[in-house]
Formats: sequence, structure tokens, C-alpha cells
Amino acid sequence: MPFVPPLLQRLAGVNVGAGTKMAIQSVRTARRGHHSIGEDGIINCYFSFDRPEARITIGRRCYIGKSHLVAAEHITIGDDVVISWGTTIVDHNSHSLDWKQRTSDVAEWHQGKKNWSGVGIAPVTIDENVWIGFSVTILKGVTIGKGAVVGAASVVTKDVEPFTVVAGVPAKKVRDLSESIT
Repeated sequence: MPFVPPLLQRLAGVNVGAGTKMAIQSVRTARRGHHSIGEDGIINCYFSFDRPEARITIGRRCYIGKSHLVAAEHITIGDDVVISWGTTIVDHNSHSLDWKQRTSDVAEWHQGKKNWSGVGIAPVTIDENVWIGFSVTILKGVTIGKGAVVGAASVVTKDVEPFTVVAGVPAKKVRDLSESIT
């Protein structure tokens, strides 16, 4: 996979920390939003900023495989986080749960509009030293605690305690981890 040199990232309007490498699709999608990306990372994901005020913050020394971060408010990823490929992180429901409020969604999209008034939105926070396996889905309002591990193909709908392993659909605690595992 070719990575975009820092000079081209800056020319594209993407500000990242020194030493971070980004794939071209990451640069293209990141330049459409408000973001902060730390140094010495490897970023291969797609970014979607669904509202003008949406933000995505990524810490230092993070690896994000071919995944998708979708923000209407804010997604925060701490330092030293590893996110495998195929993962989706989204901080909103995308549509209202009330069918009457979503009946005009497609018609509004044709006009370049979106009514967010009935859509559930809550920030997602992934603390430092977290490992997220492949094909994980993380939904709105979730906080994943420091040092936690999320098993492959899990759907995370609730907060994950620090130093725990969760897995499944929906993700449930599998075991505790020691803070001093080497």
C-alpha cells in the first residue's frame, strides 16, 4: 500500500504529527473534516464527517487498518491503539428510530441535506493501549477503557472496562487482564 509523504499530506490540507504515514484514501477522506492525528502512526482508514462540526482525534503511535470512522460529533482514539481492518466506529444512529422522522431521508440526501434532530448521537472514546480485532463494530456512546482488547467480529454497544477482554455479539466480558502483562 503506498503511503502519502508528509509534504503531500500538508498540501492536501491534512495536518498530522511527524512520522505518521497515511494511505491516500485516508488523506482524501480526512481533508473533508476536523481532525487531529498524532505522530508516528500508520493510518489506512476512511474518515466520514457527517456534520460540519464533527471531529475525529487520533493519538500518537496508533495503527488503524482499512477501517471506517464515521463521526457526527466526536470520536477520540488514545495513544498506542491498534485497530485491525474491517472495523467500523460510528458515533450516531444515522437515522431516527421513528419511521415518520426518517421518511424524507433519501429525498433530503438528493438535495444535500440531513435532518439530525431525531437522530441519537453520542461520542465514542477509545482510551490508550487498546487493541481492537478485525471486523469489529463500535456504536455510539461507547467508551473502551485503557488496555482493553476487543475480540474479532464483536459488536460493542456498551462501555468496556479497562484491562478486560470482550467478545461477541453483543460484546461481553470474557476475562480480566493484568495491567502488568508482558
